[in-house]
Amino acid sequence: MVYRPSRKVQRFDLPVGRVVAGKYTVERSLGSGWEGEVYVLVERTTGIRRAAKFYYPHRDPTGKAAIAYARKLDALRHCPILMQYHHQEIAYIQKRKVVVVISELVEGQKLSEFLADQPNHCLSTFEALHVLYALARGIAPIHARGEYHGDIHEGNIMIRRQGIAFELKLLDFFDLGKPTKAKIHKDVLNLIEVFHQIVGGRRLYASQPPVVKHIIRGLKDHLILQRFQSAGDIARHLETLQWS
Repeated sequence: MVYRPSRKVQRFDLPVGRVVAGKYTVERSLGSGWEGEVYVLVERTTGIRRAAKFYYPHRDPTGKAAIAYARKLDALRHCPILMQYHHQEIAYIQKRKVVVVISELVEGQKLSEFLADQPNHCLSTFEALHVLYALARGIAPIHARGEYHGDIHEGNIMIRRQGIAFELKLLDFFDLGKPTKAKIHKDVLNLIEVFHQIVGGRRLYASQPPVVKHIIRGLKDHLILQRFQSAGDIARHLETLQWS
């Protein structure tokens, strides 16, 4: 069969059980974004479950974005907070050639869903500090390499409880451009915004203890960046907290 370009693909909406590239079966959707859609796939020969990002052809017509995404994941493969890249596949969907990036499947819940299940939709101060520390410590080696994530938010973080601690993973990169100090700073500001949401956001900010407010600093960018220039700075701050 010859596949010819047709109308722009707005959504894939792959059904459960759909066979992809002759090797995988769709188990469920994990979500969608500007670049494409992410699914859980099951490898047909082994039963191993993977995450797969399907790029909309009109967003990545040459496959360059998928290649840059895979290369960045591979370059940062020693950072355990990131999912591990495996390989790429080509699929044909709605008569269009689609690039698919196959990666490690990260278990847990999206942080946004996890918070929705918590009493008052937030965590206690001590729990929230543990989550922030896990995130900051995980992102610190990325920033130490002069790299950045570029898309840190509650819908892009997977979390699960592990004993008395939390295991966290970052999902999708969005901005795959040249690293700059400003982009690292944006990661820092996004980390603080995530922490702000974990402790209850604006509705609970006035009642937060000083240890929290000294980190969030009213969400004022210049005040946050006076104290934290990288995720490593946040981690070191948490490691030396003085409790009153």
